[in-house]
Amino acid sequence: MDIRQLQYLVVLAEERHFTRAAAACNVTQPTLSGRIRQLEIELGAPIIERGKKFHGLTAEGERILVWAKRVLADCNSLRNEVSGKSTEVFGKVNIGVIPSAVAAVAPLLLDLKKKYPLAHATIQLMSHDEVHQALEDYRIDAGITYTQFSDAKKHRSFSLYEESYRLFMPVGHALQNRDELEWEDAFGAGPMVALALNMQNRQMVDSTLRFLGVELDPEIEAETISSLGGFICAGYCAILPELSALSLGPGVVSVPLVKPVVSHQIGMVMTKRELEPAIITSLTECAGQYKKPLIPEKH
Repeated sequence: MDIRQLQYLVVLAEERHFTRAAAACNVTQPTLSGRIRQLEIELGAPIIERGKKFHGLTAEGERILVWAKRVLADCNSLRNEVSGKSTEVFGKVNIGVIPSAVAAVAPLLLDLKKKYPLAHATIQLMSHDEVHQALEDYRIDAGITYTQFSDAKKHRSFSLYEESYRLFMPVGHALQNRDELEWEDAFGAGPMVALALNMQNRQMVDSTLRFLGVELDPEIEAETISSLGGFICAGYCAILPELSALSLGPGVVSVPLVKPVVSHQIGMVMTKRELEPAIITSLTECAGQYKKPLIPEKH
């Protein structure tokens, strides 16, 4: 058994097509098929449902795929670990972040770069469910999302800050000088925009409004908070997490929402691993010293 066999299996599971998987691996289709067949023989278990076309993995193949992803992730971590100087933290960390937390990531990564200049980070915008799937597939090293939905058996989590909600509106709106608003009053503030239904944050807003007997019916929906900024400036309102203020730019003001006061813990979530790369350890250290950004004051 070698690393290349595991790579072929992971790519085939992603592509679900022998020819495309072979092209992605820069080998011929017979080579890819032969190496996976060799892996089956070595492990003594069928991995691929046999047929002229790819019909999926067997039950044994699905379990082997999980191990293959884990082994490849550890190999990548090992390469990063030894590619730098032994006294320095070196390598790249991949982080999946939910839209409502994008603006809050900057202080964490700036702290990481300040302490460990050779560290690099890649940010991927994902829904809450996508973050957990990417962790499961070892496509990211850490996720920043809602910690209350994490599986304690699989994940380690670190709380970063508490997310609360505000009504966002254009500058000059009749409600902009209020110190606070009740959720029901926010609902009648004007035409609404919102995050897409697949976003956990949107589901939490909908759940709160349904509890109050109100159904949100936004005129415009978007996958990211920043993309809503132009519509809010043009006259729409939106119920969003307070740190959205850091992404929406000028021309937008907000008022805290109360009755009820709704809040959720945002934190960093990582898959539990026996051997943790130094860059991941360093990221968790920075998370332990994290300070929530301040939102701009109303003018």
